[in-house]
Amino acid sequence: MRELRTFELDQPGLPVSWRAGYGQTVCAVAGKLWVTVEGNPNDIWLEPGQELALPEGYRVWLSGDGTGARFALAQTPAPWSMQRLAAWLRALRHRVDEHSTDAFGECPRIGALCR
Repeated sequence: MRELRTFELDQPGLPVSWRAGYGQTVCAVAGKLWVTVEGNPNDIWLEPGQELALPEGYRVWLSGDGTGARFALAQTPAPWSMQRLAAWLRALRHRVDEHSTDAFGECPRIGALCR
């Protein structure tokens, strides 16, 4: 299953920006779209119906060629195994943070010392 959101760019030439997440794809719905991906020296133009898979973690800039340009942003959720691994790591970190002590009893959490 994929989540699908549709956006309309109301100011031509004014780019929007975000950091791409796992499994994101941008698809031109109406109007011509200009896409720039961080680290890619080439601009990409998408016509209606064309789509582009976005590399996870990279900044993306997108702009419309005219008024009323629309695009759909589809996102496929991370595979179950990655979600379970992330949840397991969060739980492990929580346990370590909650049970950190020194030789004299309770000590401040590690994160508090770094601030």
